[in-house]
Amino acid sequence: MPGCHRDSAPAQIDLKIIHPDFPKPVFISAPWNCTLPNFEPLRFPPQKEFTAPADAEILSLHKPVTSSRSPSKGQNEWITDGDAFCGGNGEYAVFFENLPCWVQIDLGSERRIDHVWLWHDQGALFRRATPEVFEDVIVQLSNDVDFGSGVTTLFNSDDDGSCGQGKGTDPTYMETNHGRGVPAKGQTARYVRIWGGKAYSGGPCRFTEVTVWGR
Repeated sequence: MPGCHRDSAPAQIDLKIIHPDFPKPVFISAPWNCTLPNFEPLRFPPQKEFTAPADAEILSLHKPVTSSRSPSKGQNEWITDGDAFCGGNGEYAVFFENLPCWVQIDLGSERRIDHVWLWHDQGALFRRATPEVFEDVIVQLSNDVDFGSGVTTLFNSDDDGSCGQGKGTDPTYMETNHGRGVPAKGQTARYVRIWGGKAYSGGPCRFTEVTVWGR
């Protein structure tokens, strides 16, 4: 019938492979025997790229960041400054003593999000002999600034629900210079919120960078 395209194939989307900029590693050690539930040993080879639509770009660079409480060390704006290096002694990480905590990025308008990549403080050889692990990592999207409705959870390693966002089944993982990539698959949102808990070795949650890719 004229004008009917029911059997038309969906339009093809041009894709590209994106290689995030990774900071240098700050520890040299073997993986440790973490006893947290659902613990994931170091990935080998580590994830170093992802595929996204050809027009995907970094949406989060220099976007405003708010947090559940003021950081005890560092500044929120460091989280979107484009530099994921934590420093040899964690001097470029943003510390939060009151846990659980969250940091939230305002993209300025509703955007299509393809991937979220996040880094915490890696630890350092002279501070500890093994990579750091942070508990209760949750990645969420919403158009509601207060995350009271329309929340999409992309990643949740909070196995006991202590953050109040429900129990998660994603793995707790070791922090390295490669951080953690979390696919968003074109979900739309204005705000990106990352939850975090204490370090497995003890001490505060320590964010370094969050990069949001999308259109």
